[in-house]
Amino acid sequence: MKALFLLLFPLLLHAAEPRVLFLGDSITYDGRWATGVESALRTTPAFEKAEIVNAGLPSETASGLSEPGHAGGKFPRPCVHERLQRVLDGFEPTLVIACYGMNDGIYLPADPARTEAFQKGIATLKGEVEKAGARIIFVTPPLFQADMPVPDAARYDAVLDGYAAWLVSQKSGGWEVVDIRPSLRESVAKAKAADPAFVFAGDGIHPGDEGHRFVARAVCDGLWPVLKLPGEPRIAEGKAFATMREAQELLKLAWLGETKHLRPGIPAGLPVAAARPRAAKLVANHGAAMTLKESEWKGYGRIDFRFEGRPALLVRPKSPAPGKPWIWRTEFFGHEPQADLALLERGFHVAYLDLQDLYGAPVAMSAMDRFHTHLSEEHGLSNRMVLEGFSRGGLYAFNWGALRPLLVAGIYVDAPVCDFKSWPGGKGKGPGSAGDWQKLLKAYGFKSEDEALAWKMNPVDRLEPLAKAGVPVFAVIGDADEVVPVSENIDRVEKRYRELGGPIEVIRKPGGKHHPHSLQDPAPIVDFAVKAVAR
Repeated sequence: MKALFLLLFPLLLHAAEPRVLFLGDSITYDGRWATGVESALRTTPAFEKAEIVNAGLPSETASGLSEPGHAGGKFPRPCVHERLQRVLDGFEPTLVIACYGMNDGIYLPADPARTEAFQKGIATLKGEVEKAGARIIFVTPPLFQADMPVPDAARYDAVLDGYAAWLVSQKSGGWEVVDIRPSLRESVAKAKAADPAFVFAGDGIHPGDEGHRFVARAVCDGLWPVLKLPGEPRIAEGKAFATMREAQELLKLAWLGETKHLRPGIPAGLPVAAARPRAAKLVANHGAAMTLKESEWKGYGRIDFRFEGRPALLVRPKSPAPGKPWIWRTEFFGHEPQADLALLERGFHVAYLDLQDLYGAPVAMSAMDRFHTHLSEEHGLSNRMVLEGFSRGGLYAFNWGALRPLLVAGIYVDAPVCDFKSWPGGKGKGPGSAGDWQKLLKAYGFKSEDEALAWKMNPVDRLEPLAKAGVPVFAVIGDADEVVPVSENIDRVEKRYRELGGPIEVIRKPGGKHHPHSLQDPAPIVDFAVKAVAR
């Protein structure tokens, strides 16, 4: 019968929305790793509309053990079995994710009786959950004293290793277990190699933000094959993560109160009936932020999404540089990408928002403001970035940089349009583009061509804010550009920027036309970007 249930479980997920319950101690109750896992689950069709509740409880064990004088003698450690039936009857989960062990040995050296109590408690938990008609997946306990193993006089992390090994051994009997400990050790080692001051858990037990993220990632990496979920797990960041955590907190406190836990010191929550609609609205907001399509671009992870109805994308480095620096391609993503690829290798993200046919107009500037906020809050990218403007992309890069100079680390432009009268207006040496000129007049809201020609907010006109902020500018141009004449564009910018005291370097390709853009060896561009974000 059990085998039949496990076989049918994926089909049942689609027959009725799953109801997922997290159980665990204070590390689970904290909510950060559980939020990360929930956010990733909700990106999959199977769990997009699931009801997911974190019912972790601080100090809790599965073993029923408690040290003398726990919590200053105020109360013994709670045991999950005291409340388990009320939780199962009240919430009626279809899937339980349980993480116990940290408290079960009560921080003492290995002891057969305590080990037996843990094993018996876990086996009972499994039996009760399955009797209630739910599936249970166990998560091994996180690391103890991962930052300073020497003070672990009781060798308690070795006790947890033993608990984890026993859990993993039960897989041969059909148990479902995700062992997070090897992944956590690897993540902590890498983090400390990159930053010796990194701390996984300040008190040796409770992870910090990054530690919880390591736990969430390790849990997801184990859950995906167990649950046969598509693609790679995507954990929310920034505002999306905060929104999901707020929803989870509402439901957690509501359900802990509803199921009448006995641990003192837990804040009272709303009634479940009041918490549910509030949480649902927050989850919907999170879902909109996480509607992403994952793919690969030139060997790097790429996500495509809609931002205010416009296509947008973000390419992620394999290993982000400290502070998550990024370069913002304002036009023609993917064209002559050698500098972008080299920066991805250096740990930069590459971003793009499709603002075609807006030519750096005020409406595009407003959209860029909001996109910048989105990437900073939702994806955790640095507040300051390098702007990259190819051809007409120069209008966007210079115009937005002049509006937000303190958010710009540097500006790299390539054959840039710096005055729309030159292109697409064609009012100088170049041929311009009649079709683009009409689109530009519409985008800017000009009522006549004369109004456009009198406009004094082109890049060549407003370099002072950039110069005052010391924003470095790096340009690559062909000195025989037949489309965007150099004398009407970058030459004027270079002269005025130097007069204003702004730092600018221009690489001129002798005899070069408008195409090809960039440099075959992008090293000078990469060096500029790296130095710009470090300034």
